[in-house]
Amino acid sequence: MAKIQETLRAPGPFRNLVLLAAVTLFFVVAAAVALSTQRQATSVRFEPELFFPDLNERAGQATRLVYTTGQGMQGVDNITIERGEDGIWRVLQREGYPARVDRVRKTILGLTELETFEPRTSNPEWHRNLGLLEPENLGRAVRVQLLDKDGNEIAGLLAGEIVESSADLQGRGFLYVRRDGEDQTWLARGSISLDKDVANWLDPTVVKLELDRIQKVTLWSISEAPTILSRSSPEHPNFVVENLPVGAVSRGAPIVNASATAFASFEFLDAVPVDSIIFNNPPVAEIVTFDGLKLTLTMAGANTGMWAKIVASVDRSMIAEDADTSALDAEVAEINTQMGDWAYKLEQNLGLRLTQTMGGLTRPVVDGTDAP
Repeated sequence: MAKIQETLRAPGPFRNLVLLAAVTLFFVVAAAVALSTQRQATSVRFEPELFFPDLNERAGQATRLVYTTGQGMQGVDNITIERGEDGIWRVLQREGYPARVDRVRKTILGLTELETFEPRTSNPEWHRNLGLLEPENLGRAVRVQLLDKDGNEIAGLLAGEIVESSADLQGRGFLYVRRDGEDQTWLARGSISLDKDVANWLDPTVVKLELDRIQKVTLWSISEAPTILSRSSPEHPNFVVENLPVGAVSRGAPIVNASATAFASFEFLDAVPVDSIIFNNPPVAEIVTFDGLKLTLTMAGANTGMWAKIVASVDRSMIAEDADTSALDAEVAEINTQMGDWAYKLEQNLGLRLTQTMGGLTRPVVDGTDAP
């Protein structure tokens, strides 16, 4: 200690360094104390609770899920998903097309597990700022309701702004919510879908055609100039243009394969009753598999979207006369039952590939060469 006092009394750079170190240490300790005090002052004193404490016991009674969203001066829009007596959830705004079961279940589970993380304002004047103004009052809130078979509400809330980048490893994020009819708002934590696009609630798992099953695809099959794409075996990766015009060659395997295999990755954007689409002199594509399944796609539309109705049948030319076709017949019946009443909006590239012309798949021979 005496040596330190002696050092401090003696002028010079070492004394200055000691003083600077002492001052720095003082401010570090002060900052640590202040931060600790602030954390204690701002720490959450509210214990998170389930937003719907008894929903877990009642969720099994749910037969209807309703989303209500505002459409500005045009009023509100609804997405209603109802479970029928057959246990299948269906989207009423698409005339009962099957809904995505995984999304419905995730939403119900999300409502069950939703937690009130922090109480926020109960002043109605702030509801708009949190996105919690009712859709009927030109608000941005999404009303989510779970109802039983008699129309009684099991759970219902208004969901507002979502706190960005707040999702944890379990996919739970923060959003503002309040119970319909109550002014109290909450910062809640959970995972519920707020998708306002009805098409995104449709079950996308329609026919899935494995790539190695496809043997032949005929584009514009009922026209005067069909284009036939085929391959010799499932192991052969490339399709060829079977009916090349004289003086033309293929533009190459990648272009031909793109059309021949397009339906193997079939996904649709929307679905409507088949009677609501007019198929007038349409392009038709036929897809035949090595084991005799035939899919006929009749298409309509152009710039605003291509729609297709799909019919399955058995191509007897692909199977032996004495072959057992019971499994194939069952597959055909299942596809037609599932898809026969519907027209599907195709993803743009899929529509283009299935309406490709002979001119788009071939080119004239130049200087006598037929190399692609």
